[in-house]
Amino acid sequence: MDLAELRERIAGIDRQIIELMAERTAAAEEVGRIKRSQGLPIVNASVEEKVIARYTDESERTGLSKEVLEKVARAFIQEAVEHELAIPPVGEHDVKKVSVIGGAGKMGMWVSNLLRNDGHEVQAIDPILDNGLTIKDVADSDIVIVSVPIHSADGIIRSLDSICRKDALIFDLTSLKTPLSGTLRSMARTRRVCSVHPMFGPSARTMFGRNLIVCDCGNHEATEAVKALFDDRGGNVRVMDIGEHDEYMSYVLGLSHAVNIAFFTVLQRSGITYEDMRSVASTTFKKNMETNESVALEDPALYYEIQHANSSRDRMWDIFSGAVSDLREASVSNDDTKFVELMDAGRAYFEN
Repeated sequence: MDLAELRERIAGIDRQIIELMAERTAAAEEVGRIKRSQGLPIVNASVEEKVIARYTDESERTGLSKEVLEKVARAFIQEAVEHELAIPPVGEHDVKKVSVIGGAGKMGMWVSNLLRNDGHEVQAIDPILDNGLTIKDVADSDIVIVSVPIHSADGIIRSLDSICRKDALIFDLTSLKTPLSGTLRSMARTRRVCSVHPMFGPSARTMFGRNLIVCDCGNHEATEAVKALFDDRGGNVRVMDIGEHDEYMSYVLGLSHAVNIAFFTVLQRSGITYEDMRSVASTTFKKNMETNESVALEDPALYYEIQHANSSRDRMWDIFSGAVSDLREASVSNDDTKFVELMDAGRAYFEN
């Protein structure tokens, strides 16, 4: 065979693999339907480990690396589980009337689609939609979700106190809780109120393998109700007190954004073009640049709010500034002791 024929043969094999993957996913959907009908959880970690082992055990026989086989297995599992999770529940279930304030926004649409797929009656309230609905139309809703910018959330949540039914479940999806924690705690004394933060973007098809934080504002019943709403979706639901949330976010969001913004700011000021940098990039640098580019394309106003409105920002910035100063000092020193200490401390942190 010549080169063109070999490439065509590979293309044909690729098509077969894709067809088999589609067939495998369809079979998994049937499994998902049976699980739904029997009330069984969609995600089963022990079964997933057996699937991965089934692939990696073929490494020696096929000559393929275990690492590649494990990546393939995990990719197939994710595709299958996400299709299974998209299957609506069957039989009798408690249908709720849900109002999503800010329903035209990306996360508003995400949560609307999620709950609509569960069979709930969902209405989106957003002036952009021009559908005639206003905030007053949440009055008869069982669940009210606030998915608006951080600076708008507190005022909207306050107004819900005089509009919503006393038994309504109310929660927001904001990335920071400092600006509204006082209002949420106050309302939670007499209402089913809590707070939620999906740790992923609206492009996520499902919650599989992703984290979601449920913040307890003082009403345990509301916290458990929201937790149940997002359970059995393949994600990790972490419950914490609302007072803890922003300290975590000062690192998870604030620090990660700051590092990326500092990284691309240094590159932009270096005088070397992006294309020129790419032509000499190492593997690590390429990974960093991919993340940096995605951050640079995000909404600056949102990222500013995440940095500015966090009550724990100053401590994070003090630690970050100190770390950069220590790293600079260790890097320019003729003695490598401090540099090695920094590296060893980081290694120990990840190992623990």
